[in-house]
Amino acid sequence: MHGKRGAVFVHEREDGSEKGYVWQATGDDIIRGHQRGGLKCGDLSAEAVFDNEKTSPRIEIPRVVIETMQIESSHLRAGDIAAFWRLFAEARKQGISRETHSIKLGDIVKYLGLNSLHRAKQALARLSTAAMTLRLNQIGARGTIRMQMIELLHDTDDLAALRGHDEMFFRLPEALKLAVMESRDYAWVDLNAMSRFKSKFTVRLYLKLCLEAGKHRLYRSVPEMTKSEFRAFVGMPTKTQASVLDSTLQLVCSDLSAISGVRRRFPISITFEDGKLVIVVGRATKKLREVKPAWIRAEMAAKQTATVGAMPAEKRKYYPALTRFRQAETSIGAPAIRIFGLWSADLHGAKSYPEEHIVGMTGREFLDLIGKVGADAVLEFWAAKRDFEVLGVAGKWRDAEVVEHTTTVRIPVKAPKIDIHDLIYGRTVLADDPLPPKPSTFAEVDDDEIDF
Repeated sequence: MHGKRGAVFVHEREDGSEKGYVWQATGDDIIRGHQRGGLKCGDLSAEAVFDNEKTSPRIEIPRVVIETMQIESSHLRAGDIAAFWRLFAEARKQGISRETHSIKLGDIVKYLGLNSLHRAKQALARLSTAAMTLRLNQIGARGTIRMQMIELLHDTDDLAALRGHDEMFFRLPEALKLAVMESRDYAWVDLNAMSRFKSKFTVRLYLKLCLEAGKHRLYRSVPEMTKSEFRAFVGMPTKTQASVLDSTLQLVCSDLSAISGVRRRFPISITFEDGKLVIVVGRATKKLREVKPAWIRAEMAAKQTATVGAMPAEKRKYYPALTRFRQAETSIGAPAIRIFGLWSADLHGAKSYPEEHIVGMTGREFLDLIGKVGADAVLEFWAAKRDFEVLGVAGKWRDAEVVEHTTTVRIPVKAPKIDIHDLIYGRTVLADDPLPPKPSTFAEVDDDEIDF
């Protein structure tokens, strides 16, 4: 077998089962965390805002951090943990290897959707007194390492005097920075999704789901958990009362189901069957421009470029760049030159038959959309909606596992058993019931004092 590093080869066995193989980078070909940007957004301060419904900034979190990070302190709240990852994103933006980082206090307020600067300061103060652990195996950090979540470079009076436009300086743990700089596997996490969680235990499970959603369907392993296993996974105390565990589990599932809009990159299906919480995630969607372009032979690239270059300018605007067709080849699995041919055929059909439908719109609307947003943007929409059976792929490029996002979840609560004897006879006096002892002395009471 042979293939590109990072690609997945799926082998169908004679019994119908499937086995996946991944070509991995080795040695100097491995791209470590310090060589990656770690962010997907335009302006982090402008996009990491609670009420942002147009864009969803993402941060890259290493697999080893997602799988081994444990928060030991119990006094943190959901917003505190979200604020930690906002600080982490700011550190990635400024360079994770720097000794100190800074952020405007107003950015924390906007990210958490608060109406009080004081509440943001309280969240940061709680983070500075919280501890966490990581389990690492790399040069400079081996074994289970306990660390302070953040170090605030301000004393109490200095922090209290800060205003929204002021810079707040902090340090991340050295072990966490080492884990990021040397990481090779990671997950993309939607930053704005975490700021809306109502339970602090949702974040741990959500990070795990983001990691699994980025994998091929054959390699996803979201565990089925009983209530006690869920309690251990999210880090709840062993002696948690059953009623508290039930309400927490319900809140976590509601948080995950409430992810919507641009913040939901993959569907999450949640069910509770046979006493177990079962979660299935779909494929994390990638924009076409985020996909790695496929390799194309020089002569084929020259032919396609020459074909478009020879067109008049008015016609040329309907054709995306060559790189977009190469990215479409990676996503769809058909050669770029054949995708180019199908795109050309659809353009010809749209012009010749403007009332006929193409990918859910008329030919006239299809051409108008290209004129408004550009051919590159429409190619992405077209690639997601088009049936490529004519190219011999027939939807194989799409995830074979169809996952419906669960909008509402109801966790069954086990009610305590009631003895029917106690229910019926508990408040009834029977003939053989012992009577209370007779009083030895009686008080003198006038009939006028008795309230008849």
